[in-house]
Amino acid sequence: MNLLDWLPVATAGGLILNAVRLRDRLSGLRRVRPAESARDDYAVITGVGADLHERVRSAAIAHAHRTGAQVLDLVPCDLPVQRVLDLARSADLGSYARNLAGPGRGAGHAMLVAPGVLSRAASAAGTLEPGEFGAATARLRQYAATAGIVVVPGPAAASTGASRRAWLRGLGEPVELILAGTVAAWTLVLAGLLIQPAVGLAALGAYCAVPYIVCAGTALRPRDLHRAALLRPVLTPWTCWRTLRGPRSSWELDRTARLDEARAHYRPELAQGVERFLERPRNDCPWCGSLAVELHVSCRDIIQAKPGRFRLDRCRDCGHVFQNPRLTVAGLDFYYRDVYDGLGAEAAERVFAGQASWYRARAAMVAAHTDPVTWLDVGTGHGHFPRTAAAVLPGTVFDGLDLGDGVAEAQRRGWIRRGYRGQFPELVDELAGRYDVISMHHYLEHTRDPFNELDTAVKVLGPGGHLIIEVPDPECVYGRLLRGFWIPWLPPQHQHLFPIENLKRALTARGMEVVAEARRSAQQGPDLPGAVLAALNLLGPDPARPWGPAPGMADHGRRVLALLLAGPLLLVAFGAQYAMRPFVRSHSNAYRILARVAAG
Repeated sequence: MNLLDWLPVATAGGLILNAVRLRDRLSGLRRVRPAESARDDYAVITGVGADLHERVRSAAIAHAHRTGAQVLDLVPCDLPVQRVLDLARSADLGSYARNLAGPGRGAGHAMLVAPGVLSRAASAAGTLEPGEFGAATARLRQYAATAGIVVVPGPAAASTGASRRAWLRGLGEPVELILAGTVAAWTLVLAGLLIQPAVGLAALGAYCAVPYIVCAGTALRPRDLHRAALLRPVLTPWTCWRTLRGPRSSWELDRTARLDEARAHYRPELAQGVERFLERPRNDCPWCGSLAVELHVSCRDIIQAKPGRFRLDRCRDCGHVFQNPRLTVAGLDFYYRDVYDGLGAEAAERVFAGQASWYRARAAMVAAHTDPVTWLDVGTGHGHFPRTAAAVLPGTVFDGLDLGDGVAEAQRRGWIRRGYRGQFPELVDELAGRYDVISMHHYLEHTRDPFNELDTAVKVLGPGGHLIIEVPDPECVYGRLLRGFWIPWLPPQHQHLFPIENLKRALTARGMEVVAEARRSAQQGPDLPGAVLAALNLLGPDPARPWGPAPGMADHGRRVLALLLAGPLLLVAFGAQYAMRPFVRSHSNAYRILARVAAG
């Protein structure tokens, strides 16, 4: 057999393995036990057409009291197959309750919300249309100390393609990427049948068996299980088409109106050109003052695909990498807008919510050397790190500081005690003497003057205080190999990237002692798959982005092509990253340092 002949075999194996993975994600689902609740103190949110019987509601409230869940999503046992698959993709029941900083997930049927959570989240109870319900599901989890998902007696409300699209978008899920993956799997099955009909039947059988495998051994009994499984090859294209082309809901129309408003705001700014956002270039190194400065990499905005090209220079004497010319203050405002807040808030939430293991590793490094009472997280964003770290250090009180709106949101959620909004050096007098630990996780590289930030940290901490810093490692070999597609360069946000020895010397010069450092545990995900995503994002950026030109058919075509290429290229990239592990051992793509201010 040649390589193509193996395609249906590999497709069948991949489908079965993925189905088992999805089933494992749902294995934690349990049916609610019949019970009568003595209290009716939970608000109820339902989807359009959902029918929640009073006895089911009472049993669910009793379950919520028994488990302590402040937000409890109710999944009907006869949930249709497509919604079962969507639930399995978006929610890992094994880790859902433990991921305190993750957004809410569910099935879009009904949800119980404890007193106080609704008011803090400024949400409403009652019947919500799918997009609004999805957004409420994602948001309410972030205001609750505990959450859960439980199976209740049906029936599930009817669902349409349009309601599915709105629901997924409300959750913050990438609908186009999900559909591209679905189409890619269907295409591989069809290709297998054409290349090797006999073996291709095995791939077809595996494709039809996926719903059975996913639901086997779980508490779910989809009402359309046999129809959806046996007719899956025929139903899949129709389901994808309905999901994309169904009528838009009022929630989606409001979302489109916000995009149109943002486009009207960006248009006059773009008409003036983006070159005005760059200062004059410098000819010396901002770290050591050397004139031995050379071009290191030229790159574009690989995250938002905003216009402009950016140059990163490197000092041959000290190895410092810096943006040259750097952005003006107005440029920073332009390129940061809608990244972490505003239109980019949902995507940012997905990224930060998936970093719980890194957050715990950072907190554990500090816990091994000190038992802090108060901790200030500089560059806290929406407070995902403090939320997770509080479980590692339950006796520590966390505050946060940032420039964006996210810090106020973090305080409203209760993820930090107090949020400070502003520049860290400008708040030194207000913060001095209040904290045992200061953290700067992927913050220092964003600043215009890293030395000033370090000086401020020393002044705020005082003798015996600890400072933990995590930054990208410009010495990582992938940074040289991948050039402008290496994610940690992150132009134009990252203005300074410093080798670890440079940072250690800077800390020592300020009277600090380095007590711990880490590289491998600071690794921020695989580099090659990240580069693939960056390249595909530039090949086919989201046509709806308000800072882009009015999209035409070619723009939509490039986006579809990029999404279809994502699956196979990512598989190759993950395989290549694994194969290169024996040859790339020197550095991870980030490092972490813990330092202590000397006493006296």
